Amino acid sequence: MVSLRNIPIKNLKSNPGKTTAILIFTALMAAAVFGGTLIVRGMQQGLANVRTRLGADILVTPADAKNEFDAQTFLIQAEPGYFYMDASVLDEVRAVEGVDKASPQLFLASATASCCSAKLQIIAFDPETDFTIQPWIRETFGGAQKLGLLDVIVGANVTVYDDYILRLYNNDCRVIGQFAPTGSTLDNAVYTNFETIKVLIDSSFDTKLNKCQSFDTNDVISSVMISLKDGYDAENVAETIESTISGVSTATSKKMVSGIVESLNSISGTVRAFIVIFCLLGTLMTVLLFALMISERKKEFASLSIIGASKRILYRMVAEESAYVNLTGGLLGIILSAVLILGFSNLIGQKLEIGFALPDAGQITIFALFTLGLVMLAAILSALIAAKQVSSPDTGLILKEGE
Repeated sequence: MVSLRNIPIKNLKSNPGKTTAILIFTALMAAAVFGGTLIVRGMQQGLANVRTRLGADILVTPADAKNEFDAQTFLIQAEPGYFYMDASVLDEVRAVEGVDKASPQLFLASATASCCSAKLQIIAFDPETDFTIQPWIRETFGGAQKLGLLDVIVGANVTVYDDYILRLYNNDCRVIGQFAPTGSTLDNAVYTNFETIKVLIDSSFDTKLNKCQSFDTNDVISSVMISLKDGYDAENVAETIESTISGVSTATSKKMVSGIVESLNSISGTVRAFIVIFCLLGTLMTVLLFALMISERKKEFASLSIIGASKRILYRMVAEESAYVNLTGGLLGIILSAVLILGFSNLIGQKLEIGFALPDAGQITIFALFTLGLVMLAAILSALIAAKQVSSPDTGLILKEGE
């Protein structure tokens, strides 16, 4: 039995071609709006994570490392690397006016050989002076995590197997934790203490896989992270460090993220333009196709009017048809873009060459509801335009058409 309630669905099924076309355009519009918004927000979240995790006002590295180290690209796309300078630089940095805290780090890159599980950036910090990595540890694990000999904490992208062992230069390192994603190369790193990395560096010499000549690991560091006292300008202090300490290069946190900000603004502008264009085209096409589909059914609506269907009922039928097809297309577009973006978030970050971190479930839900709201606005517009076609013509003339 046919009722007014199921007529809208039956009408949509009776016009499969145009219904499918509307579904496709609505799905594309929803995918563009939801997916584009998710990508822009993911880039913004990635940049925020990088700023938070950097944690230092100034980074000091060896001057001769400039050819293989760029402070901006290091955060988002750099290959694992390592370089060293004399450990005495740390005391010289601490003596510079304006420096509040200074903590050394020591780098190593694992090799693509049987002695290592994977090629990874290894970063060691000094637990007694560190102010950048340990706050991240406390935030992630709800308290301090004491690292023993050959204990490591890994980034989000590092594969951890069931035995929680990471093999580095023939040493079995115990993985005691894993950080949440940041959307930067920090996700591909391994974090440990100086005691452990010194063992790993010596092992890299033993396996002849270290590009440097053998040295005493107690005499070198790779970088110094600096936190400034209140009231001091990072650029001025950085200039002082470079002018008074030979053989070093500096990068301020502002400069390190400035290139990322420029890339973010450029890509975000492109994505937003893409969203607007698809939204306008999608709305236009759905309105035109739905209006055309209703126009071809004038006799049907005239017949319903003759048997007693009021204009209110006809309006409701048109509105329900528009709502059904647009809601279905919107949900399909959201699901499709969500699957693609969530499933390939790492690849998206690599292709965009910028930090990328997905927002939490609450924000994703808000974006989905916002997208459905835009889709339903298109449905309302379609219904209003189509409703005029239903109410304007004389039913008698329509029924006589074609006789």
